[in-house]
Amino acid sequence: MEKTGEFDEVFRLFYGEMYTFSRHFLTCEADCEDIVSAAFEDVWRHFDTIDREAVRAFLYKNVRNKCIDHLRRNTTHRRHASLYAQLTEDYDHADRLSELHEREQIVSRVLASLPDYTRQIFIACYVDRKTYHEVAGELGISPHTVKKYISRALQIIAEQRKKN
Repeated sequence: MEKTGEFDEVFRLFYGEMYTFSRHFLTCEADCEDIVSAAFEDVWRHFDTIDREAVRAFLYKNVRNKCIDHLRRNTTHRRHASLYAQLTEDYDHADRLSELHEREQIVSRVLASLPDYTRQIFIACYVDRKTYHEVAGELGISPHTVKKYISRALQIIAEQRKKN
C-alpha cells in the first residue's frame, strides 16, 4: 500500500480515539481538533520512519504532550493577562497614580530606615519571595534567626506607618 493510503487508514482508525483522548485534557472542541490535527501532521512528516505497530503509541504521546503544552501556554497567558489588567487598572485614574507614587516613596523611606542586614533579609523574603529556609541557607544563619529579623523589620515598618 502506498504512503497516502496507509496514512489515510491510520487517520481513519485513530482520529476519533485521539480526539476523545484530548478531551480528557481540554474542554474546547476546537482546541482538541487542532491538537489532534497537529499530531497527525507530525505522523505524516515522520511516516516513513515510524514503525506501523507504534503509530498509536506515537499519537497518544504526541497528543498528550501537545495538550499539556496548550494548557501551559493558556495558564501563562491568563497570568500575564491578569497581571496586565492589574497594572493597567492603576493607570486608569490619576488619583490612584499619585497615591501609588506616594506609597512607593513611603516604602522606599521605610526600607531605607531598616538596618542593612535586616533590610537585606526583608527584601530577600518579601521582594524576592524566598522562603526563610532559602534565605537562611544563603546567609549561613538559622531560619529562626531569619524569622526574628523579619519580625524586627515588620515592627519598624509598623512604627513608620503610624508616623505617616
